[in-house]
Amino acid sequence: MASSSTWWCGLVLALGVGALSACGPSSPDSDVDSMGPDLAEAPQAQDLERSLEGIWSTGVSGGHDAETIYAIEWQSVGGLRILRDGSWLAGTVEDVDLDNQTLAFHITRENGPDETVTLRKVQDAASGEGFHLRVTWAQGQTETLGFVRRLTDRDRQEIVLEVRQSAVLPEAVACGGDAPASSLRATLACSQSEFAELDRGLRTQLVELSARYPDGDRTAAAVVQQLDACKTPECLRDAYAQWQTYFDENYDLGDVLDYL
Repeated sequence: MASSSTWWCGLVLALGVGALSACGPSSPDSDVDSMGPDLAEAPQAQDLERSLEGIWSTGVSGGHDAETIYAIEWQSVGGLRILRDGSWLAGTVEDVDLDNQTLAFHITRENGPDETVTLRKVQDAASGEGFHLRVTWAQGQTETLGFVRRLTDRDRQEIVLEVRQSAVLPEAVACGGDAPASSLRATLACSQSEFAELDRGLRTQLVELSARYPDGDRTAAAVVQQLDACKTPECLRDAYAQWQTYFDENYDLGDVLDYL
């Protein structure tokens, strides 16, 4: 005589294949999200990135004339683009932690070490509403940013311009840039941080000057000619200062601080 289990399966087969699963192993839980946790969290991760968009400020001077300014833009294709004091931080988001409201932003540099910066949303304890942004650099330095305002169309144009400039203008660490190798400008830019910073700032402005103004190329050529004619550090320092004053008085060159 057939066992009871054999008889039961035979009865199920007779009633239809729709109930055949009762005779075999259990199927996986149908309630499990087939997308998996990573894909399921993707929209929330984008929401976190998008919430950081705007102009942010440290609110305190770091030894310069003004506080440090961040311009953060979010794009559906490409993610975050970040400018710090007008300079593009070329990088991408490599991780988003929704539980801790943090994201890891990996910065890549052509002339220098890459590093991962952590941005964290911290709720304002006093009001219980709104939040500030805490930036932690790879070596442990931190900045606390307060929200200033939303991005304007002009801000977005400046971000696009800076990104394009950065594609053709290496970071300042590239020792003197276009200066002749034997020139005083190249020597000082490669050996003294003061002149490296002056040269980087001026070269960035020259690229924008050439791109935005009809007389930009002619003016840029005159600047380079005067700088490379200097034979002493004092002459070079004065030339940088004079041209910076001239630019401030005659051109509207990009600096996110101008738009606050």
